[in-house]
Amino acid sequence: MIGAVTCFWYRTTNNFHLPCGMIGMSLLDVAAITGLPINSPDCTPDMQSKNQYNIVFNTSYSEFIAHNMGEDGTEITDSEHVAFLFYWLNAILFCSRSVQMSKLFLPLAALLHEGKALNLAKLLLGHIFEKLGQFVCDLRDNKIINTGGPLWLLQL
Repeated sequence: MIGAVTCFWYRTTNNFHLPCGMIGMSLLDVAAITGLPINSPDCTPDMQSKNQYNIVFNTSYSEFIAHNMGEDGTEITDSEHVAFLFYWLNAILFCSRSVQMSKLFLPLAALLHEGKALNLAKLLLGHIFEKLGQFVCDLRDNKIINTGGPLWLLQL
C-alpha cells in the first residue's frame, strides 16, 4: 500500500496530489493519532542537557536493553531512565530502520528525562516527510526499498 500511494507524493509540497486535489498529513493528524502535544516548544540544536548520562551503546536492541537495565529490586537510576527514553524514541516512536540504536535521539532522551517539554509531534511529522521523500527517490532510482521509519503512521 505504501508503494502505491507514494506515486502521488510530491516532495516540494509534502502532499499527495490526487485527481480530486491535494491531501496530506497535518500536525493535528499526528497529535490525534499519537497523543503527542503540539503546543510544546520546538526542538532546536541549541537545546543541551544539563547532565551527562552513562549509556552503553551496543549493536542490537536486545543487547542495549541487557546492558542498560539495572538489577531487579533496585531503584531506577537516571541513566536507566534516559536509556529507556532513548530506546522508546528509537524503536517505538521513530522506528529506526536499523537494528542498532541511532545516537541522533540521545540528546532528546536526556532533555525529556530532565523534564523539558519538546514538540515531538512536529519532529515526527518532519521525519515522516523526510522518509516519504527518500522512499520516492529510492523508487524512482530503482534502489533497494526500506520501509523503515515512522511510515507506520501513514498507514493509520
